[in-house]
Amino acid sequence: LDALKNLAELRKNNKNKALLISATGTGKTFLSAFDAQKINANKLLFVVHRENIARSAMNAFRKIFGGKRTYGLFTGNKKELESDFVFSTIQSISKSESLDQFSPEYFDYIVIDESHRAGAKSYHSVLNYFRPKFLLGMTATPERTDGEDIFSLYDHNIAYEIRLQKALEENLLSPFHYFGVTDLLVNGNEISEVTEF
Repeated sequence: LDALKNLAELRKNNKNKALLISATGTGKTFLSAFDAQKINANKLLFVVHRENIARSAMNAFRKIFGGKRTYGLFTGNKKELESDFVFSTIQSISKSESLDQFSPEYFDYIVIDESHRAGAKSYHSVLNYFRPKFLLGMTATPERTDGEDIFSLYDHNIAYEIRLQKALEENLLSPFHYFGVTDLLVNGNEISEVTEF
């Protein structure tokens, strides 16, 4: 896969950060797991914005690494920090008392999922604290309307880019149609987000 080759090439050129731009549904999580496997990551942090995504990512990594690593969640409900691979919500890991539980070099590989969110203060606290051997950002949409430069967070190292149209052309995604609902009528009455039943 070109993305894995490009990541290896970046590391060969002493780059320790990269951004993967890939349409939703094209397998970014699995790609990050294969890359972590390729460099034999021992301690990994996977940062997401919701617990269900953390669980899903953990299951993907478990499929690739099997029993060679231990896996844990670090969320509002779980604090499995002794695990080799920690899958955390940004809300949990960005707190100063959470960061203090790790040395800055503790994780050798960090993945920031949905990196277009990384302009937020919570992400900056994580990115400024940790010094992994490799940092991978993943997003389908790196451009932000608030002017925050996501590319600079990864030293403008683009590991791979495949946007939605190209992913559809290469049959990486199933064709789809969007449908927008403008008015919803029930028994002749218009329903809106403030309608009470």
